[in-house]
Amino acid sequence: MHMRKRKSRSTKHPFFAILVCLIFLCACQPEYEARPTRIPTSASTPTQTQTFTLVPTITPKASLTPTITLTPYPSLTPTYTATSVSPYPAKLLDFEDSYGNMVDWGYFYVTEIGFDADAEVNQLSAMISFRLMDRAIHQRNMRILGQDITVYYLNVSHDFKGEQIAMELVIGGTYGKDVLINLIPADGSAYLRVRLMTSDEPFDPYVIHRDANLPFAQQQEQYPDMMLIDFQARLRSLPYELIILADHPILFPRNDWQQIKVDMMRISSLAVRYWSFFSLDVHDHITGPSDFASALAQYLLSGQSMPEGSYSFASQTLILITP
Repeated sequence: MHMRKRKSRSTKHPFFAILVCLIFLCACQPEYEARPTRIPTSASTPTQTQTFTLVPTITPKASLTPTITLTPYPSLTPTYTATSVSPYPAKLLDFEDSYGNMVDWGYFYVTEIGFDADAEVNQLSAMISFRLMDRAIHQRNMRILGQDITVYYLNVSHDFKGEQIAMELVIGGTYGKDVLINLIPADGSAYLRVRLMTSDEPFDPYVIHRDANLPFAQQQEQYPDMMLIDFQARLRSLPYELIILADHPILFPRNDWQQIKVDMMRISSLAVRYWSFFSLDVHDHITGPSDFASALAQYLLSGQSMPEGSYSFASQTLILITP
């Protein structure tokens, strides 16, 4: 009996040991679920965000702001129309036109005239002589048709029936206030039509008027455009004996008024040239010739005296006569 019991206990023991081993082995198997080995690969994406740090390299565009380099120009504030210009009245020289007329400080010649249906003069141009009073180009500001314009002119005088009257001879203009001559934009406002002649050359005011109004390419041969800044330098080198003559329209046909108004609104040099020859209403509509234009026409055509006032003539073609 005793021996039989021991035998049965020994047969159960190995089986129990095997079962325990199997359970232990299962518990020690590695777990592959949610393994973090691939997660660090997403961490590499921050390295891409570093590439966006290159965006600040666009900031060098701020270097374009040196357009403020224009600021040195204020150092040029002393204008060419210095208030202390010394008087230097030109001296008359002995000179006649091609028709035998003495060209003095009271000389004029009607270069074009036209009539309307009622036989009234409605178109008039004339070449007028002037005495240059100094050797500078002066400037002042005007507001014309709602725009600020710097006007450039010469100080001159003309002899009206024995009376020397000071005048402004307008030679150009540009948009803006107090624009220096050397800062005028490189367009038509920077130029004037001028011809230099000596007293030995024949002077026919009608031919000059005709040729100066030819198509641009043809007129440039004898009447080249000169920059105002160059004309300023030329003035200072001219001799003491000097006669200046300017040819310009005074009366304009009514049918041309609308186009003239358009030109005055678009071209600064035309605005300053035409301004003194027209009357405008409160709405800036042209209503007719100015009092100055009417009085000047009467003076040129019938010899009537000029009333007192401040007068401004203009130059479409400028002629300089020297010995």
